[in-house]
Amino acid sequence: MKEEKTNTKKRTLYYFLLLVSVLLLAAATVLTVYFTTRQGNDIAQNPPVDENPGDDSDDDEEPDEPTGGETLYVVPVAADCSVEYDSVYTNTVTGFYYRHQGVDFAAEAGAEVYAVADGKVTDISLSEALGNLITVDHGNGLVSVYRFVEPVEGLKEGDAVKQGDKIAAVAEAYGSEAGDGAHLHFEMILNGEQADPAEYLDFVYSEK
Repeated sequence: MKEEKTNTKKRTLYYFLLLVSVLLLAAATVLTVYFTTRQGNDIAQNPPVDENPGDDSDDDEEPDEPTGGETLYVVPVAADCSVEYDSVYTNTVTGFYYRHQGVDFAAEAGAEVYAVADGKVTDISLSEALGNLITVDHGNGLVSVYRFVEPVEGLKEGDAVKQGDKIAAVAEAYGSEAGDGAHLHFEMILNGEQADPAEYLDFVYSEK
């Protein structure tokens, strides 16, 4: 009988301790949730302060390239193209033939010649045999050449010109291409290499 009472007390103590453990565990869980939630609310209500307000740029990020369109070039003279770039050209004076390194515009003598884009005059060469020549540097390795022209009065090497500025007039036929009549021989040179003017200018070819 005494042993049975002892076992009953042990079971009661066991259940009591088990209940206390459950209650402590529940209390710990509630407290953990409470403080975690409170901490999250504090963070949400007090966001970190940006030490550099208004500066959203990334210092390590390179600036975007300009998105503007490509430069538009004007046709140097109001005339159709009579001889294409890279065509086989036969010189009617010498009888020799060679690769044509520019385009010819069949303009009348006296027709105004314009700078195709902004630039600086780097060369003015006067030659009875090869034709007077004007060279304009447009930067970035691009150069335009105007041959068989009469430069406007006062134009000199080093002058800055704007797109569409009159820089010359088509000369009377003379020199090595006198047999072709008055015309403007025009070239584009990129990084020292001949380039097709048709890649820069929008002009019309003469009907043959």
